[in-house]
Amino acid sequence: MGDSVVTGLDLIGHNRPLQRHWLKRTAAFIVDAVLVLFPLWIVLELLQVQAIQVYGFASGMFFFLYSAISEGLWQRTPGKELLGLKVYSLVGNMDLHKGMVRSVAKFFWYILPPLDMLIGLATSGDPRQRLSDRISGTTVVGATVPTSVQMVADKNLVKAVRRE
Repeated sequence: MGDSVVTGLDLIGHNRPLQRHWLKRTAAFIVDAVLVLFPLWIVLELLQVQAIQVYGFASGMFFFLYSAISEGLWQRTPGKELLGLKVYSLVGNMDLHKGMVRSVAKFFWYILPPLDMLIGLATSGDPRQRLSDRISGTTVVGATVPTSVQMVADKNLVKAVRRE
């Protein structure tokens, strides 16, 4: 009999810390979306832009740049800051390249981020990571947790996942 693979989808139904983590990330995404999309909508309305393609392209480009720059340079967006979250690199330092890779899904902010999250939860690995987190070698954790403490918590989470 082989070992069964445990995914985030297996854990999220009964793991309160994991539920809180994803609720905070979702709330941070909504805050960031409002901060990017509302001002952009006002500008495009003032310019009397009517083409839906312009709205789609401009909103995707601005959301991507906003997220990539904020996370690449400061390890957080204003939404993550508000919710007490921070982006960490799992290998080396957080940089603009990693910020860009993990933010690609935000170019199509209206469909890809939920899929990114679901794929991350449906596959084996750290259940706090989206697919783009795994590709970029990053993760999102509480901003107030010292890195050394977080590393111990991460090891314990991996052990718990392996046992289930």
